[in-house]
Amino acid sequence: MSITINHPKKTNNMKASFFIAAFCLVALSIFVGWIKYQRSNGDISITVKNTDDYYTYNASFSEDLTGRVQDYINYSIKPNGLFKSTHDYFNVTTTLADKTNFYVKEQPGELKIELDKRKNSTASYLRIKKMCDGISNVLKGK
Repeated sequence: MSITINHPKKTNNMKASFFIAAFCLVALSIFVGWIKYQRSNGDISITVKNTDDYYTYNASFSEDLTGRVQDYINYSIKPNGLFKSTHDYFNVTTTLADKTNFYVKEQPGELKIELDKRKNSTASYLRIKKMCDGISNVLKGK
């Protein structure tokens, strides 16, 4: 004859753990969906910081505009080119044929460009600034 003893505290703890885990998964799924919606609903965020030493351009935009942004950048830096596909991810410092040196971090829907003014000529700074102004126009549909 065997006797089994149920431990109600262990059963309640397991049920509570299950519900907490299920709640966390649902909350995470909602958060990820919300982030995807925020990036694809047409919201555009552009930040420009222009100090004595650096020019920094940050943009967050719909992933659908990535190809247009990349095409515009490639057009602006001819004869050089950075992007071959809209799925390219970049985190690189590059030097153009005219000796313009700048940093680019890009992924679908996100862009950061930084130019160190101390390492570049005024012409290089104006070239990158003009390119970034053009990117803003592309993002705004102008």
